[in-house]
Amino acid sequence: MSFPHGGNVYQIAHQLKCSPDDILDYSASINPLGPPPGLWEELRKGFSRLGHYPDISNRELIEALSELHGAPPDWIVVGNGSTELIYWLARALKLKSAIIAVPTFSEYQRAFEREEVKLHRLASAEENLFQPALHDLEPCFAKVRPDAVLLTHPGSPSGTLLDPEVRQWVLENCRSGGWTGIIDEAFVDFSEKDSLKSMMTESTPLVLIRSMTKFYAIPGLRLGYLLASPGLASKVRQFIPPWSINAFAQIAGVFCVRQESYRAETMELVNRERDLLASGIAKLGLGRSMPGVANYLLVRIDDGLPDAGMLQRDLLERHRILVRDCANFDGLDERFFRIAIRLPEENRRLLAALGDWVEEQGKAAHTREG
Repeated sequence: MSFPHGGNVYQIAHQLKCSPDDILDYSASINPLGPPPGLWEELRKGFSRLGHYPDISNRELIEALSELHGAPPDWIVVGNGSTELIYWLARALKLKSAIIAVPTFSEYQRAFEREEVKLHRLASAEENLFQPALHDLEPCFAKVRPDAVLLTHPGSPSGTLLDPEVRQWVLENCRSGGWTGIIDEAFVDFSEKDSLKSMMTESTPLVLIRSMTKFYAIPGLRLGYLLASPGLASKVRQFIPPWSINAFAQIAGVFCVRQESYRAETMELVNRERDLLASGIAKLGLGRSMPGVANYLLVRIDDGLPDAGMLQRDLLERHRILVRDCANFDGLDERFFRIAIRLPEENRRLLAALGDWVEEQGKAAHTREG
């Protein structure tokens, strides 16, 4: 079973002839707490808005995001999920060429190649935690001279941050060089202090891609936004269709960004459980986890064990647990899988299943050797 994205529980449940509710989904990295408490009541209160068109200007939502980030409203572009915004961004910028650091989210290649942008891959090494090193980025840029550089912060699927010197290089050089820095910050809510937003100015040709679906656990509503210099924001805004954000998504967005205690609880849970999962995986002798800061872990399976595809199949068949096989990420191979951070009791169930798998593989290897 190989899929281009995580969270394909409906398709997998159909193949396994079971209910989607029977699958413990570790392939989609969504806040384990679920949507913020009180959101359902807020949506119920706003039910009458379904009798009207949504606010075409998204005024309340943009004001709430402006307050959250301390950014002027004209720096903010909202859309029907960050993935949709990637496609509009590719069209609006009218680029001829771009450097893209891999591995990264697969939709970048589809979106930019659809607009006939020539993409130049910059493969990031495992020893650099699958983020580009400055000594690789600089010569690649000098050779290609692109119109844009696409980076992911934290990395997807590595969860690791860009090196501070790479961040500084992008900011300084896109200002002086007249090219656009595109930084995917879909998961930076889990390490907000590291966002490049604090370094942006009106004259910085920089776009930060943000998602609300991961941190606030509302992927079914589809909501994302861009933080960009006013000129770039205006270009993208011209391509977004009217009423692209439905009324419920507008209500949810405004409510979610004001839930400070929910954000604090999320960070406490995710940081604790991520460390416990990484430690547990190491103790099992399964492999090595990347030291990420997001709500997921990228794991490299030790060479003495079968690959991630077999692990994924075995966990599904025996435990109805779905992990993300990362073999289809450009720059990774069949040794890598990714797991979301979920609730403590679910994470213990995952570790128990992984422990059973490692033990079974050890017995099978012993039998073959005997």
